[in-house]
Amino acid sequence: MRWHWGKAGTIERLHDIAKNELAAGAPPSGKFGANAAWYRLNLLAYNVLTVLRRRALPERFWNARPKRLRYEVFTLPAALTMHARTLTARLGVPALTVEELVVARHRLRELRTTLGVPAPPVRA
Repeated sequence: MRWHWGKAGTIERLHDIAKNELAAGAPPSGKFGANAAWYRLNLLAYNVLTVLRRRALPERFWNARPKRLRYEVFTLPAALTMHARTLTARLGVPALTVEELVVARHRLRELRTTLGVPAPPVRA
C-alpha cells in the first residue's frame, strides 16, 4: 500500500479493489481493533494476489481483478477419480489453461526457494 501511495494516483485503484472486491468496506464488528485487523487482513490478501499475479500467473492475468482470478484460477471445474490408489483430477478447461496453471505452480515453488522458505513436511 505504501508503494501505491508513493506513486501518486494509483492508491485509488487499491482502495477500490480492497473495499469492493475484498470486503474491506464491510467491517465485521463495531469494535475498532477488530475492524483494523479485518482491514489489515484484506490488505494482506491484496498483496498476496499481487505477488501471485506478477510472479506466477501468465501475463494475461497481470491486471486481473480478484473476481476474474476467482473465476479463472481459483475455482475450476474438475472430475475427481480414484483408481489404484491414485487420485486424478480431470479439469473442465482447455489444455492451454491447465499448462499455464502447472507453470504457475512451478513459478511459485521457485519463488519459495528464492525467498528461502522451507518446504512443507512430506506426509506418509
